[in-house]
Amino acid sequence: MSFTIHKSFTKNDLIDICSDISLPIVYSKDDTKHDIQTKIYTFFKEWKQYSFPTNHYKIKVLMDLRLYLTAENPNKRLTSKEKDKIIFLSKKILHYGANDYNLKYSDYETTQEIIDDLYYIAKYGDILSVRKAVECWNKQHGTKIKITPYISHKKKQELEKKRQYKMKDQKLKVETGKFIVTFN
Repeated sequence: MSFTIHKSFTKNDLIDICSDISLPIVYSKDDTKHDIQTKIYTFFKEWKQYSFPTNHYKIKVLMDLRLYLTAENPNKRLTSKEKDKIIFLSKKILHYGANDYNLKYSDYETTQEIIDDLYYIAKYGDILSVRKAVECWNKQHGTKIKITPYISHKKKQELEKKRQYKMKDQKLKVETGKFIVTFN
């Protein structure tokens, strides 16, 4: 039973998958995408059963991995035109928020247009301007519809690491005792 890895997976995507689910494949950064694909195909030929550790891909058995690799990459990269369009829509929403959430001063005619744009861009939560636009919408008073941007597992880890790094230097030290303050 042969299969083909979908072309939307990049070399780095394949390396990340192999390392995250602990595949017994030896690879290096010098390997090409084709080399890594060949090693994955060889793994499938040699192993009939394999138990995967808990992972964010929700892959438990070999068939799950096969299905994941044959489908289009859920985290595929955007073209520059697609990314420009998403950033443009995000900026329109931010402009709406900066003008006190007033439709009269924005590029939108109705609130439904904004909601449609938000649902469209929320799929691309790895982009900073999308997260800012969604946050701006959710801060609006009286908003009944709260939107959550989709952020990939890799980006979540990156943001968490960044947040912890910022918090590292902000430790509050409280000292008690008598102090003398003089003003000249």
